[in-house]
Amino acid sequence: MNGGQLRRSLGLPDATALVIGCVIGAGIFRSAASIAGHLQSPFLVMAVWAVGGLISFCGALCYAELGAAYPKTGGDYVYLQKAFGPAVGFVFGWTKVFTERIGTVAVLGFVFAEYLGSTGLYQPAAVPWVATAAIAVLTAANIIGVQVGKGVQNLLTAAKMAALLGIIGLGLFSGKGNPAYVHPFWPEAVTGAVFQAFGVALVFVLWTYGGWTESAYVAEEIRDPQRNLPLSILAGLGLVTLLYLAVTWVYLHYIPLAEMPGRKLVAAEVMRTVLGPVGGKVTALMVACSAFGALNGYILTGGRILLALGRDHPLFSRLAAIHPKFATPSKALLFAAAGAIGLVWTGTFDQIVTYSTVAISLFFIFGVLSVMVLRRKDPGTPRPYRVWGYPLTPLLFIGAMILFIVNVFVMEPKEALFGAGLAAVGLPLYVLSRRMGYNQGKST
Repeated sequence: MNGGQLRRSLGLPDATALVIGCVIGAGIFRSAASIAGHLQSPFLVMAVWAVGGLISFCGALCYAELGAAYPKTGGDYVYLQKAFGPAVGFVFGWTKVFTERIGTVAVLGFVFAEYLGSTGLYQPAAVPWVATAAIAVLTAANIIGVQVGKGVQNLLTAAKMAALLGIIGLGLFSGKGNPAYVHPFWPEAVTGAVFQAFGVALVFVLWTYGGWTESAYVAEEIRDPQRNLPLSILAGLGLVTLLYLAVTWVYLHYIPLAEMPGRKLVAAEVMRTVLGPVGGKVTALMVACSAFGALNGYILTGGRILLALGRDHPLFSRLAAIHPKFATPSKALLFAAAGAIGLVWTGTFDQIVTYSTVAISLFFIFGVLSVMVLRRKDPGTPRPYRVWGYPLTPLLFIGAMILFIVNVFVMEPKEALFGAGLAAVGLPLYVLSRRMGYNQGKST
């Protein structure tokens, strides 16, 4: 395996911390204002978070079955390739790594640097330098070994959970919230326009829930993956859903819903009300810590997707090397870090993440469809875990994601089409990779 092998160093707590750490980024601290811009009823705001959690949980149940049945590094890439063939797997890997994943790492590095800088530690001009340093340091930590990477991840996940629990605890028990802000609780009427607004708000919610698939990408490094991989996905997402609902309930008690769209940093407003002027800096540190933890998680898993792609396709075979001493995909991690740092300095990462949303959501549909396809195509493979509520559960997730994609095409047609085009670039690259493999075969 190019000089080394991956080691099973991750237990259930480590894999669960990875899921939680990747899901909880900066979104929960910032998305409340965007959601309130579409929903002007406390009930609907709470409902959209519950529905988003339910939809994500349906997808998580499907990925739990796939991860337990096929515990290989690469997650979705492995399932899509087995169910629909190498071309689909390659296009997914290309889209996931070279658009969405590298862009996400750049975004998280920048968010971390911005919020840390907002505490007064350095001038705004230093933000790209700090973002670059954060990506480089965490990449180095993950190259040194998964033990180091998981230690950083566990520590940062504990810190960001403590931050959310702090907001919840202080918000609920300080006595400074206003119960009148959640009245009237119910919407005056439920019309077609309300359903449309609910769907738009759901876009922000599903984005904030993103990351629940992450432990699947390190399946070969999880001990007893048939048991621990599905448990990590379900336990991690379940805990995050409870935290999101609780912190949203606190937000609603501190800022009138009608005023919330104009207050972008809702969490900071809550903490300023509870703690005074220092509350803003405390919140900035919370968001920086949360972004740093998610950054580490996405760096750790991103290298594994590229590793899986390189194992099967000659175009990326040089990136499939396992470091003989550290047992990590060092070349893949370095390559991804270089791409993300490049985006930090060009400032194009926001566009790339937006453009790739449609394509990645489409692959989510194919990923869940893989449950149905592989049950028929590969019935002999043991399935230690099977989806609850099959086939309703996968069908509910697929239906929700189709509506999500259609809504993005309606709201942002240029971005959606460009994202589809980025994914389509993977097809000629796949043909090129196949020819490289054929030529290598002819020369041996």
